[in-house]
Amino acid sequence: MMFNPHPAKTAIVITDPQNDFLSPGGKGFHLTKDTIKQNDTVHNLERLMSTALHRGYQLFISPHYLYPHDFGWKFTGNEQKMLLGLRMYQVANAYAPPSIGADFVHSLKPYIFDRRTIVSTPHKVASPQTNDLVYQLRQQRKEKAILAGVLSNVCVESHMRDLIENGFETAVVYDATAATSEADFQAAMTNYKAFASAAWTTQEAISHL
Repeated sequence: MMFNPHPAKTAIVITDPQNDFLSPGGKGFHLTKDTIKQNDTVHNLERLMSTALHRGYQLFISPHYLYPHDFGWKFTGNEQKMLLGLRMYQVANAYAPPSIGADFVHSLKPYIFDRRTIVSTPHKVASPQTNDLVYQLRQQRKEKAILAGVLSNVCVESHMRDLIENGFETAVVYDATAATSEADFQAAMTNYKAFASAAWTTQEAISHL
């Protein structure tokens, strides 16, 4: 069955469009820069978000923030350990502006701060199980989600899986994602094709919007 998006029922969901993985100087950029260059990730995110807004779609941003108390977690998995070790996505508290690394990529801010865009509460590991994204999608009566962002095989894939489990039809724009290695990116591609209703390039996604 073909994934057929419609502005009224389809959300564009972007995970972690933040400097730490996506911008030079970010604390994790040294890990993602090769796949960002290979995929032209940031430019593709700009194209996807700009076109979607222009055609009447609503953007949903699922950010990743780590507060000082999160550095006191008593146990962590490897992905959490990496983020904590690099001191990524730091925010002093829920009322303070984010650090430079936790801030949104500058070129994406016009779309993120559009009046229709919804920025969910932060997720803590990789999926929307720890934030209010699913609630926000349901409040807007969305049935489908087109996903992009970082990391390909972590937050993007985890959001894809969780949204599918919650009854949303999903597509992934794979060249608007980035991973910490080519092997990780290919692992994500395997699972996008196995689980999502569609795995598109940015150009393919734009042609369907």
